[in-house]
Amino acid sequence: MDAIEQADRLLRDEKYQQAMALYFDASQSADELFGKYVALLMKTAPSSAYRTLLLEILSWRLRYYTTQYDYHLAVAQTLSGLPREEWLARLETILVLSQSLVEKMLPLREEVTDPLIRTRIEELLRDWVSGIRDLVDKLKIWGMSSAQAAQILEWALDNGLKPKRR
Repeated sequence: MDAIEQADRLLRDEKYQQAMALYFDASQSADELFGKYVALLMKTAPSSAYRTLLLEILSWRLRYYTTQYDYHLAVAQTLSGLPREEWLARLETILVLSQSLVEKMLPLREEVTDPLIRTRIEELLRDWVSGIRDLVDKLKIWGMSSAQAAQILEWALDNGLKPKRR
């Protein structure tokens, strides 16, 4: 909260680089806290039903991100020049957000003992990797590129995540 308040002051004073750095630090801290909170909720949930509910909430958020890939890509396809680049940048931001959420799920996959919940996590992660792979393929077909999308797909595969079979 202090970093955000300080960043707001810097922004008003038109010290943009310093403000961006503080906003970034604040977002990284919030992301770390979210990861710890999710892990704590999964460990202390009174039953598998609570864990399943938490996982479903996370999965709907991840599915929201995944559907946004196609929307942003479709808009970018209709544009050219700088507007196209802006929409691709938005798409890359959503990719990073989805990767961050997946990073929170990877430890859950290892820690959860309930086989049904573990299977659900595996399905969700396969769907996500398939969505990234499809996005990379569509970008190639449409003559666009995103280093971010390719890097995230590579990251997923390097972390042992496998896409659904075609």
